[in-house]
Amino acid sequence: MKILIGVCGIGKGHCIRQYEICKALINRGHEVRVLTYLEGINFFEKTDIKFYKVFVPLVLYKGDKLDIFNCLRRNFCVFIPGLIKNRKVMRSLFKEGFIPDVCISDYEPIVAKISYKLKKPLLNIDQQSKFIYMDKEIIHGFSCVEEKKRLNLFFPKYNNKYIVSFYNLKNINLPQNVEVLYPIIAEDIRNKQLQIKTKNKIIVYFSKFIDIPIRQTYVEVINIFENINNFEFVIFSTELYGEKMNIGKNIKIYKNEREKFIEELLEAKGVISTAGHTLISESFYLGKPVFVLPLPTFDQHYCAKIILENDLGYAADKITITNLKNFLLKLNLYSYNIAKSTELIEKKDTLNYLIKKIEEFKKE
Repeated sequence: MKILIGVCGIGKGHCIRQYEICKALINRGHEVRVLTYLEGINFFEKTDIKFYKVFVPLVLYKGDKLDIFNCLRRNFCVFIPGLIKNRKVMRSLFKEGFIPDVCISDYEPIVAKISYKLKKPLLNIDQQSKFIYMDKEIIHGFSCVEEKKRLNLFFPKYNNKYIVSFYNLKNINLPQNVEVLYPIIAEDIRNKQLQIKTKNKIIVYFSKFIDIPIRQTYVEVINIFENINNFEFVIFSTELYGEKMNIGKNIKIYKNEREKFIEELLEAKGVISTAGHTLISESFYLGKPVFVLPLPTFDQHYCAKIILENDLGYAADKITITNLKNFLLKLNLYSYNIAKSTELIEKKDTLNYLIKKIEEFKKE
């Protein structure tokens, strides 16, 4: 089969799970191409997966209404060149003789458009799709209405939806062609989970939402870490790495490289990060509590809410000496709750299940 996969380039979580799907499909003899953008480009450049750079317009809402001003401001200069780029990508695929049998989208709309144009099956494999079926809840001013509208705009039709989630969805009636599954855990964690050794070490990683960071600078955060001498704080930031800084002996800074990150994560007692679904899923898979600082999206604030309500870690807008000490004091309790919580989805082999489902759409 020829399988075209669209990967959202905002954050690395989409890339990490779709890379696992790509590898599994290729190992079973299928031909795979990826369409991606932003951070996805840097991610797939470091792999042997053939990919194409596409343009995806930034679609913003204010509540339940399209934010026309900001959409125009952010897309005005790049919209026409972006459309031209996407047409060239489609022509390149056709020139290579790559007409997909199945299209997969992880919150990436260009693949969906191709599936509609060619009348090919479309599978959504992502974690955002759950918001379509959730109540219109508001958390700290953020609503899932924006996600609902964006999802319905990008993916008005689909054959199946496979929603990955680390937490259970309650009181939701799903259509027959929609399933909620345990997150896809990357091979580098699955193969090393028995090597876990806990030390007084905390992993620190902050992503951005497009160009919006957390509300604190690294200097502010590091100053707080220097006051906690009985823990080592390992910061992963390519931006910060190499800068000449006077930092405490309990602080280390590394480039944001996956292999080193997993090595340190296996030894850590906990994680401090933005509230990205994939890193939280990986941390919980390993039994590691998280202290999250959600970025300005409903998704991240909802993840933070699940963590707080079920005492699986801590969530705040900023790190303080007080809330950090409280988090560190409760690490053992959080780990126990992660292991015992009925709010978390039971661990399953989602990857192999999805590969079987994808292969059901065999070319007639």
